Amino acid sequence: MLLETERLLFRHHLPEDLEPYCEIESDAEYRWPQKVHPREELERSFLQSCLPPKPMGLLATVYKPEARYIGRCGIYPHRTEEGEIVPGEANLAYYLARSHWGRGLATEAGECFLRHGFETLGIRRIHAGVNALNGRSIRVAEKLGFILRASGEGGGSRWHDYEISREDWIRRR
Repeated sequence: MLLETERLLFRHHLPEDLEPYCEIESDAEYRWPQKVHPREELERSFLQSCLPPKPMGLLATVYKPEARYIGRCGIYPHRTEEGEIVPGEANLAYYLARSHWGRGLATEAGECFLRHGFETLGIRRIHAGVNALNGRSIRVAEKLGFILRASGEGGGSRWHDYEISREDWIRRR
């Protein structure tokens, strides 16, 4: 799967993405409020969850003006609390290097994946889980037209669950 926006290229991860991936994941401010994981754990995570291509998952995100890997964005299957995939639903995620925050790239990526999810994959509802203290990600979700549906606590932090339906997305356009 290859998607593209004006400034971003989305592709499958490559072995050479390991170093920039580990660099991004080792940034304490980027990881906040979660802790930075040891390098060997980051490498294992990259090899097991990023490297194998998936029919629907997070893609390597390349900032085209610099031809540089800056994170991973995409949509992946939405699951029930029991871990079962919910047909027709997905989650949106945008994990970008701190050096590229504040440029509108998360919004640009989100718009691309909403369009792809709704128009190409036929998804009917997309969720976005956001840490309740992450004002930047909350603003991105709201700019994209997501609606706050639930809030809660778990794993030592508070979170919000946003969602947007295909119908709301079409109306918003």
